[in-house]
This record gives sequence, structure tokens and C-alpha cells, in this order.
Amino acid sequence: QGQSLEVFSRPAEAPAAAAAMAFRASLSLRASMRSKVRRGGFGSPRDHEPHWIENWNKDHRAGKDSLDWFFRAFNSTGIYEVFLKSSPRFYGFMICGGMVGGYYWSRSWDHMWDYINQGKLYRHNPYVYPPADEDE
Repeated sequence: QGQSLEVFSRPAEAPAAAAAMAFRASLSLRASMRSKVRRGGFGSPRDHEPHWIENWNKDHRAGKDSLDWFFRAFNSTGIYEVFLKSSPRFYGFMICGGMVGGYYWSRSWDHMWDYINQGKLYRHNPYVYPPADEDE
């Protein structure tokens, strides 16, 4: 209890001493962090994969696939960078693309149905009113 009374009796000295000690500790901590080699941790861009994965990634298929023309055309459009790289933009693209695609898919089948049943549907044969009698 004597120590706690002593701390409260000198309130201005305790925070100054604590601040000086924290400052010295932060200086030494920052100096030690600068002296370490930064190799990157787990998930950082400098983190290395195992060698078999790095070798697998080096073996790219550019120019070897039968669909290489499609991959080159798709990559030149920039669709991946704009719409598919970010998760929120990907989900937005899927939802909006599904709505627009579903609408035009339905419209195309409606046109196909009209083409196949030309002249057999009610809207293709409008009602013609008989001529009015002239007796009236």
C-alpha cells in the first residue's frame, strides 16, 4: 500500500518516466526491425511456394493449346481485369449478366416460337369486324 500511495503522491513524474521508457523501447524495437532481412511471411508476395509448384507454374501452356486463339482473344478484351478480378465486381457481373442474359434468352425462344407457329397464333390473326349494316 505504501508504494501505491507514493505513486499517487507524485503524479507528474510517473507518466513522464513511463513515456521515456516507452520511447526508448520503441527506438530499440524499430532499430531491431530494420536490421532483420525481410523475406516476407505467409501469404506475402515474397513468400515462396515449394519448388515443385514453382516449376509447375513455369510450365505455361501459351501457344500449345488448341484453344490458344480463344485465350488470346479473351485476354485481349480485358473482361477479367475489369469484371472478374474483384469479388464484388464479379458478383455484380454475374447477377446483372444473369438478368440481361436471361431476358434475351427468353426473348430468343419467343421469337423462335413465333417463327415456327407463324399464322397459327391469336396475335397473328387479328379479328376483323364485319361491315356495318347500312339499314340503320
